[in-house]
Amino acid sequence: MKNIALILISGLFLVACKVGPNYKREDKERPISYVQVEVSSDSITNMSWWEVYQDTTLQSLIKNALEVNLDLLFAASRVEEAKAVLGYNKANLYPFLDYNAKARATDFRETSQEAGVAFSPNMIGLMGNVSWEIDFWGKLRRANRAAYAELMSAEETRKSIYISLVAQVAELYFNLRGLDERLGITQRTYETRMEYLDIITKRFEKGNVSELDKLQAEQLAASAEAQIYALEREIIYVENALNILLARTYQPISRGLENKQQLMPLDMPTGLPSELLERRPDIVAAEQSLIAQTERIGVAVAMRFPSVNLAAFFGVASPSISNIFTPDAFLGSVTGQLTGPIFNFGQNKRRVEMERERAMQTAYNYEQTVLNAFADVENSLAEIRTYTNEFTARMKQVKATEKSLMLSKALYDNGYTSFLQVLDSEREFYNAEFEKSIALERQLIGTVRLYKALGGGW
Repeated sequence: MKNIALILISGLFLVACKVGPNYKREDKERPISYVQVEVSSDSITNMSWWEVYQDTTLQSLIKNALEVNLDLLFAASRVEEAKAVLGYNKANLYPFLDYNAKARATDFRETSQEAGVAFSPNMIGLMGNVSWEIDFWGKLRRANRAAYAELMSAEETRKSIYISLVAQVAELYFNLRGLDERLGITQRTYETRMEYLDIITKRFEKGNVSELDKLQAEQLAASAEAQIYALEREIIYVENALNILLARTYQPISRGLENKQQLMPLDMPTGLPSELLERRPDIVAAEQSLIAQTERIGVAVAMRFPSVNLAAFFGVASPSISNIFTPDAFLGSVTGQLTGPIFNFGQNKRRVEMERERAMQTAYNYEQTVLNAFADVENSLAEIRTYTNEFTARMKQVKATEKSLMLSKALYDNGYTSFLQVLDSEREFYNAEFEKSIALERQLIGTVRLYKALGGGW
């Protein structure tokens, strides 16, 4: 027993060694502030998504999506898989214990291959085997750390999908409400044009206007009617996209507030760019993947060195059950084994090179993820600023074109201008209302994208 304890203590002492590189985040220059806004240490991500999106109907859609969305459920399953992989790898750090029980009735003596023990006829035995690979070079520990990093990466990926799902539902919802608004504008425009067509037709029948005026009025009405069908089609597409996020087949989507009624935060603090590296789940996931791959280099390096294994056999064997637990029935042995490569045509060396190149690729992916993140924030800030200004300009345009249309109709009715002037004014008014609706929708979507780009919503 003293020898067994000595071997085990020696094995534990040897565990202190470890080969291969350790991950260290590369110190790269990052922007100290965002170009589109002033430096601020506060961030909109300090608000929960239900504080940002205050439309109760939208909140309900988001909650339902978070419960049933298939991509999110898939990501959650990947997290559970990663937990199982971590547990599987962690088990390799500890000794394995196997057992077997035998009862023999033979006409000749036989030697047990497991223990090298001669069994006589009518032998009863209870045996156990302990095997333990001493992690001398850190191979098992690095594999365990790689599995843990992959678990962290899977968890951060799940968070990233969570954030993206919240953003997708909100973006599609604002798109849907924008289409509803533009459908209403087009339907009202169609009704107005049909009324005007009726008036022009009656005037044409009386010979008061030319056929050209009547044809131009018909053209305007038909154009508005065609636009109605196009918008109805777009609404179905968006509703279907939302239904897919809700893991169901098509059904109409509930509506809440109109886009012009939405109460979104007016102040959009972004926080410091340096915080983005820790706050965005996709960046953290990419870095954890890099950590895992760095650990796999160490595993590959360790495989070039000898492995140390301890094996122990212990048990009892006796011709009768009554004597099976007597001191004479006890059997046991401990063996140590050293195995390692000698010549394998450079296979182990190439394995290390493979893992190093994979780590390099993962590092490139991490850096690309960081660059994309900063670009997402800047783009979203630009969208909010420019669409806010555009919406203000579009409101002025709507007022001006509406007044111009009223004046054009009055002049035409009194014979001071041609119907072509009315057509131009009417088209300008319709287009201005249409573009104003789009600008407001994109302003709201810009807020959604900024919230997502900053890693908010989790």
